[in-house]
Amino acid sequence: MYMPKSYTIEKNPEIIDWVIEENDNLAELKEYNIRFAIIYVTNTTSDGEVVPAFKSLPYKVKLNSAKDRCIKNIDVEIYIDESYFESADSEEKEAVIYGALNQIVIKHKDGMPIFQDDGVVKLVLKRPDMIFEGFSKCAEKYKIKSPEHKAFTQLTTDFNNILF
Repeated sequence: MYMPKSYTIEKNPEIIDWVIEENDNLAELKEYNIRFAIIYVTNTTSDGEVVPAFKSLPYKVKLNSAKDRCIKNIDVEIYIDESYFESADSEEKEAVIYGALNQIVIKHKDGMPIFQDDGVVKLVLKRPDMIFEGFSKCAEKYKIKSPEHKAFTQLTTDFNNILF
């Protein structure tokens, strides 16, 4: 039996700015002033045991609707499994943020960004390009520190007696 998940919000987190600054392929997110929030999610059983908040990767990305952007002043919410993030070292944390940011794409038409009615650039999410879920660009950059590697390791552990 699970208790309701608990959520803690952090608006304009410094770690996002830092990861964007360190990665040229993410520069457009800063150029178009995309507003971010990290929402830490804790999932606890009725016995008080903290369990993973999500099925595979320790994060999920949500692009806010026009109404939510207006009310919250946030364009993108990144939900992160708090227990995973708390136990991660700095490079693993960076890999989680990079993986989340790397799936956000600014829509273009004829080489120019598309803007929505509220003046915010149109965003879409890339689909995972790894079969078991995840993003190869993040896995390639962070290797064993990436959440994709951890998900793969867990997958091979879970199915070891079946697959090998």
